[in-house]
Amino acid sequence: MSRLLAYLLLGLILFVGYQWWSKQQAAPPPAPITAGAAKPSSQPAPSAIAPPSQLPPPNLGQIRMADPDPLPAGFAQAALLSEIRQILEQGNAAEAQVRLLAIPKEALTDPAAKKYVAVLWNNLGVLQAGKGGGAASIAAFKTAVSLDPGDPRAHINLTHAMWESKDPGLNKEFLEKTISLAPNEPLPHLALADMLYDKDDLAGAVAHLDLATQHATQDAGLQSYLQFVSAKVKREAKTEQKFVSRDSSHFTVKFDGNEDDVVWRRVSEILEDAYREIGQKFGYFPGKPIMVVLHSRENFQGATGSPAWADGLFDPIGGRIKVPTQGALTDQAWLTRVLRHEYVHALLHERMGGRLGAVPTWLNEGLAMQLAGDPWPDLDKVIRSQVTLIKLSSLEGPWGGLPPNVATVAYMEGNSATIYLMDRFGMEKVREVLGQLANGQTMAAAVQDRLFITYEQFQQRWIDELNEKLKAGRS
Repeated sequence: MSRLLAYLLLGLILFVGYQWWSKQQAAPPPAPITAGAAKPSSQPAPSAIAPPSQLPPPNLGQIRMADPDPLPAGFAQAALLSEIRQILEQGNAAEAQVRLLAIPKEALTDPAAKKYVAVLWNNLGVLQAGKGGGAASIAAFKTAVSLDPGDPRAHINLTHAMWESKDPGLNKEFLEKTISLAPNEPLPHLALADMLYDKDDLAGAVAHLDLATQHATQDAGLQSYLQFVSAKVKREAKTEQKFVSRDSSHFTVKFDGNEDDVVWRRVSEILEDAYREIGQKFGYFPGKPIMVVLHSRENFQGATGSPAWADGLFDPIGGRIKVPTQGALTDQAWLTRVLRHEYVHALLHERMGGRLGAVPTWLNEGLAMQLAGDPWPDLDKVIRSQVTLIKLSSLEGPWGGLPPNVATVAYMEGNSATIYLMDRFGMEKVREVLGQLANGQTMAAAVQDRLFITYEQFQQRWIDELNEKLKAGRS
């Protein structure tokens, strides 16, 4: 603290209140003291990531085991199949898989035995999903479905595993078959709505979202979430009903048909440049076209639900970039900055398998500023008096509700901490941290695992570097 007190005496201090932070762990990010550290007048307004909702995250149900029907009396392979069942009940997935693969073909000629083996494969998939996630269980569930095409549980489990892991093999035909077998299950309707939304069939997506909502009677949280998403998509469908779509190599751009065609061409050029340049910096390119929706300035906030201070928005629910276009051709620097910034959010969204919320917002925004090539000023360049920073762990959630002055400091912190992360550890380590986050680790665990320091140590070292810069700049 002595260094910080010295800076305070000189009027050149960056003060970090650790005790105050510890008392505010569960509270929303507080307003920092920002005297002399306000956003420069030339700094453009920030963009935003739309929070999915303030509702609890949806519970899509569990992949579940099933109990096989009794085998026919005197069945020759009864002892073998019963032994495999016991191995599965003991949780030994590897041994059960070896035994299932070795079942002789003649054991599957009896319809009852075939159904029994299908249940065993289903239950193997449940064990594999519990240990390795949905992707690890897909093959087992597919085998169960092939052995018993009329089993609704195996179909639901396979749907769950494929949708969770974004498996490209999940298609409309399979989902419609699953719906016919399990008409009261919300998951296949939600997955089909997701697929239709990706294809910009908003009306079809709304229809299946409403059906999913009707069938989610066992889970009030899921039902509320589905109602929220359905209302959101209905609003989009109404707003965009007269929009036209144009495709470039890696993007689909929707805009009001009355807009000048020149705007679309300019937007496409900026986006394709961003695809190449940012993909090379980040070492990752999206596997499918990204949707970009251009709104008029007067309709942007109402249509997107964005905060008033936002110039652009990435919506993680639909994976869409949304920006206003009024003045786009008269201020091309602004348009370029916003599109490139939102493209980084879209790129991270896909890299994280649709789990953009797994990336702390301070890091998400910091990477967007750095990779887009339009960073904000460093904190040490604008500090003029005592400043209480918001702890990074309090900047991990959505920022949409922050007042403009607090949002400004949050963006500057995210930019500064991300610069430190990239400069000190390198882009490869950043990618490793993101990989751990995609696998479900917390930021604290990912930092410990890949940077070999604690999250608190990372924050303290970043603060120490800021203080050194302050000291050097004033000496």
